Amino acid sequence: MIKSVGLTPNMSTPVRETPRTTPQAQVTDSVVLGQNLAVSQEKPQPVPSGVPHPTPLPEDPKVRSWQGETIYFLLIDRFHDGDPNNNHAVNKDDLNRYHGGDLQGVIDKMDYIKSTGATALWITPPMDNQTSFVNSDGYHGYWPVDHFKTDEHVGTMDKFKEFVNTAHEKGLKVLLDIPLNHTAWEHPFYQDPAKHSWFHHNGDVTDWDDPWQSENCSIFGLPDLAQENPEVEKYLIDVGKFWADTGVDGFRLDAVKNVPKAFWDKFNQAMHEHAGPDFYLMGEYYVGDPSKYAQYQHGGMDGLVDYPLYYTIDDVLAKGGSMRQLADRVADCDRKFAKPEMMSAFLDNHDTKRFLTKAGGDRDRLKLALSFQMTLNRIPSVYYGTETSMESDNEGWSESSRRMMDFDNDPDMLAHFQKLGAIRKDSIALREGRLLEMWQDDQVYAYGRVHPQDEAVVVLNNSPHEQTREIPVRAESRLREGMALKELLTGETVTIQNGRIHSKLGGKQAAIYMPLDKL
Repeated sequence: MIKSVGLTPNMSTPVRETPRTTPQAQVTDSVVLGQNLAVSQEKPQPVPSGVPHPTPLPEDPKVRSWQGETIYFLLIDRFHDGDPNNNHAVNKDDLNRYHGGDLQGVIDKMDYIKSTGATALWITPPMDNQTSFVNSDGYHGYWPVDHFKTDEHVGTMDKFKEFVNTAHEKGLKVLLDIPLNHTAWEHPFYQDPAKHSWFHHNGDVTDWDDPWQSENCSIFGLPDLAQENPEVEKYLIDVGKFWADTGVDGFRLDAVKNVPKAFWDKFNQAMHEHAGPDFYLMGEYYVGDPSKYAQYQHGGMDGLVDYPLYYTIDDVLAKGGSMRQLADRVADCDRKFAKPEMMSAFLDNHDTKRFLTKAGGDRDRLKLALSFQMTLNRIPSVYYGTETSMESDNEGWSESSRRMMDFDNDPDMLAHFQKLGAIRKDSIALREGRLLEMWQDDQVYAYGRVHPQDEAVVVLNNSPHEQTREIPVRAESRLREGMALKELLTGETVTIQNGRIHSKLGGKQAAIYMPLDKL
């Protein structure tokens, strides 16, 4: 038996109650945004957010805080082929070979990216890469042979600078993926006997939970740089300064777990001194324990990819687990992260299966997960193609998550994501507000986003059936009795009665409420 705990209106702690099930209802998504479909050759038009009192994100990316951004993550080679002249040995029938995407292709699709509601663009490494090894090409960018050149498959350094300038002109920040853990086998340093001490020579990692192996052994045989060597440390910091000087707005730091923290502390300090305190450093720390993350933020890494939350999103939103698990994970991470608002939430990426595949092809689950991701107190990172319902194979490694972008795959899902992006861009409460849990049970999770200028309430129903809840307003909220709230995804209104929000949601549906009257 599950104990029920009912709380009175305007309380300071959230409701945790036993689940209640109501008859199933069919819900129709009311978002219709046909003018923004990727099939159109015209410049996409802005999507109306429906936010009653907009607090829009500034258009100039240089004056914005990273906390309010929405990141769109793409593999250059798998996004769009804009220049066939650099299609060297392209084979689109083989997922392990180059597919022809390039920087010109990203430039050509910049208006599409902006139309999704994204405000920042994270791209895979453009550095000169080893072309191939055994049965795979270096299309992904993580096999550098020259850290100071661009790869011939993606474009010239001038093209890279044009890409950065174009992004800024269109109001997008640029986050550059930069691999500092290793080189490729054909890197000249690895071939140079005089630089033998620049690398570890301890074989491959065999126990990924062994910290010494993680930092001193090779990942899949890649030459492992010895960052504790002062010469290597200086070289890699110089690499960072070189790319920072191209005008990018931050780095995504690859393989944080496999590099000594002492190096990261020095690198982070050097980058912030060189490029400024607002230069965003986001680490990839492939670990599910949230207690291990704060040390990196305290060491100058602004944020990290939120893997602890990712694993729980997988269990709950993709596979139908209890919403109590999701709510408790959010609360636990918020306590343990040094700056949860600077962490990045994601549903899938180039190293995982696609969310929709894990959800068994259930598009409603994807819509619900996107609604959660875009309203949470995190920086959302959305992987290319997730917004158009791209899937991967259910077995094997991650190559099938890296198929060529399909812009026309699912206009309805794209419209849903565009609406969420527009709402986030127009709501300072969703970008910067404090998160306050308001309700959790096995089916429903609700939270408020409270900011001095505005508020929002988000309710998520993970059940396949219709659910109705009376969500008590938190004491910290300025929402009061009799206030009318607009639900932004349907346009419906509700009125706060007896200190509660009456929320009726169809199966696997989200609601985002904002006050009609200015607070």
